Amino acid sequence: MAKGEEYTKAEQEWIAETKDRLAQRCGKKPVTKAGQLRALWSEIRAAKAEGQSLATIRQWLEEEAGIILTVQSLGSYLTRIRRKERVTQTAPTPPPAQVHSKAPVSSTRAKNPVNANKSRGFEYPPGPPDESKLI
Repeated sequence: MAKGEEYTKAEQEWIAETKDRLAQRCGKKPVTKAGQLRALWSEIRAAKAEGQSLATIRQWLEEEAGIILTVQSLGSYLTRIRRKERVTQTAPTPPPAQVHSKAPVSSTRAKNPVNANKSRGFEYPPGPPDESKLI
């Protein structure tokens, strides 16, 4: 519908009732533990910022919210939430549209070979091991 158009009385009632039902569902406890922890994330983050341990937060979650989990699983959930939050905050923006020009593009890789003389990590000495140096 365009902005200037009006809803009928029946449509307005349906919209109001549907919004009320959806609002009631949004206020319910999430089904999964991950969802429950995401819903409480701001409080958990504040507790961590104040220096509370994961063990203490886990105990509070069990006592106050009925969320039963181990300290290790709580840490795992929180790591996933933080990672997802970081990805969301630092979502890459699409690169600007490329302008096609007639100028030749120079390759920096050809001019500056990366790590050409750098060794590839630990390399075992050739030949059999010296038995006098073995433990």
